[in-house]
Amino acid sequence: MTDIKTDDYTKNFPELKSVQKIELGILIEFDRVCRKNNLCYFLDSGTALGAARHKGFIPWDDDIDVGMPRPDYDRFMEIAKDELGEEFFLQNLETDPKIPFPYAKIRKNGTEFVEWNKRNIDMHHGIYIDIFPYDRLPEDGIDEYMDYCRELNKKLFKRRIPDRVGLPQSGLKWKIGAIARRLQYLAMQLTPEKSLLEKLDHDYTKYEYLGFESGKSTCHSVSTKVAYSNDTLFPPKEIEFEGHRFYAPADMDTYLTDMYGDYMKLPPVESRVGHRPFVVSLEEK
Repeated sequence: MTDIKTDDYTKNFPELKSVQKIELGILIEFDRVCRKNNLCYFLDSGTALGAARHKGFIPWDDDIDVGMPRPDYDRFMEIAKDELGEEFFLQNLETDPKIPFPYAKIRKNGTEFVEWNKRNIDMHHGIYIDIFPYDRLPEDGIDEYMDYCRELNKKLFKRRIPDRVGLPQSGLKWKIGAIARRLQYLAMQLTPEKSLLEKLDHDYTKYEYLGFESGKSTCHSVSTKVAYSNDTLFPPKEIEFEGHRFYAPADMDTYLTDMYGDYMKLPPVESRVGHRPFVVSLEEK
């Protein structure tokens, strides 16, 4: 476990610890539903890194990520409608059609975590955890297929979000980027949204899982381009996170090395930031 003073990371985000506590509560509920229904999942991305390096949250992290193989992800989407506690909202393209991302979140009702570039989107903005579907990859042409799927993901993002990621900055470079981003948004309005959503649904899931003993998988909905061997991910093993036991990739060292390289090395101070929310509210309105 790496011991890090967090004062420098949280001075401009005093609600961070409270946000993390709410997210942990959401994760506990997610884990409950998955265990009850024998659904496969694993801590993903920065959450897996936090479990390995800190036995909990990365000190400056403000969200939780989990991954699920597509069959279990689809089952969870159905089961969770009835089994999630009433204080939670399952957010996906079916339950909240205007969202700009092709994966699910569980949001805490009565809270707010509004990111700047999504502030004008009419959707649920509660504090959340991300649920990423993992899909099987083909035997051949993996790089080309992953590039194609990520372009589809970017198109949805660009079509629905006119603003850059992160809070506005005063520098010329940021302003030029913001103008370019707005032009991309306008250009993407020429792309029929229905056909884009149909491609996302069809092409992401083109290759079905036939068991986890062989082959590779990835999540097309994130920017990191990594093809994981299935034996790196499955079957997940339990690990400690914030004093609780959750599931994590089978081979954490390989998984984290594939994603981050030397994952035990801390990033430079200027990179120790989260999503930088525009609005945060911890209480029910």
